[in-house]
Amino acid sequence: MRMRAIVAAAVLAASHAAGQTADELIAKNIAARGGLEKLKAVQTMRLTGTMKLGDDAMPSILELKRPNKSRWQFTFEGQAAIQAFDGQSGWMLMPFAGMTEPQAMSPEEKQEAEQQADLDGPLVDYKAKGSAIELVGHDPALRPEDWKLKVTLKSGEVRYVYLDARTYLQTTTVMTRKVEGSEVVIISTIGDYRDVGGLMLPHSFSASTKDGRETQSLVFEKIELNVPIDDARFGKPKGQGKAPTPTGPPPDPSVG
Repeated sequence: MRMRAIVAAAVLAASHAAGQTADELIAKNIAARGGLEKLKAVQTMRLTGTMKLGDDAMPSILELKRPNKSRWQFTFEGQAAIQAFDGQSGWMLMPFAGMTEPQAMSPEEKQEAEQQADLDGPLVDYKAKGSAIELVGHDPALRPEDWKLKVTLKSGEVRYVYLDARTYLQTTTVMTRKVEGSEVVIISTIGDYRDVGGLMLPHSFSASTKDGRETQSLVFEKIELNVPIDDARFGKPKGQGKAPTPTGPPPDPSVG
């Protein structure tokens, strides 16, 4: 009887998947987030919260602005660290690590910052962005009830986006990143969705390696939409420097 039940469940899941397409799931995700019109109406976003890495809690502010600008600032040991992307190039300042002048991001960090700067997330207008999305189905090992989408970005990078089967909001992202020269699988968990100006926005992010060796989280206490943010905040201040050794990526607030 148990085997029959397992087979019946598998057949039901397969038939359910057959009735869905990637584009239909993306449309439901956009609708669940508040709709395309409201998403596109957001020109800037400021997210204020706290990042935790081990026993350290660091006040953080993430600012995003169309088109493709981002500025992430956090405070550690009384010193402000900054990672910013102005739409063309990225720079960073890490005084507690001995980086006392702004330095250019490594190619990996620049790519990460550019993706983070996308206010809409990777699912919206994915074809226009040069991406491809495929419906994988379900992942029994990680999120068995969620829909799993394979997202291939224009750069060739592949990430997997998981959507809740009931709300169609994003719950998880799985991607591979180079950290100190080695490829590491990063699992990001997204949650605590709240209504902000008619949009459902997540306020909680956590990222960990697949083997669980490193975990960091980012919790936002406040998210503000369409606040004035000067373009100058994203530009690199005076000072030159070589690209630093890549550090681990922060949790990615951009959602599908």
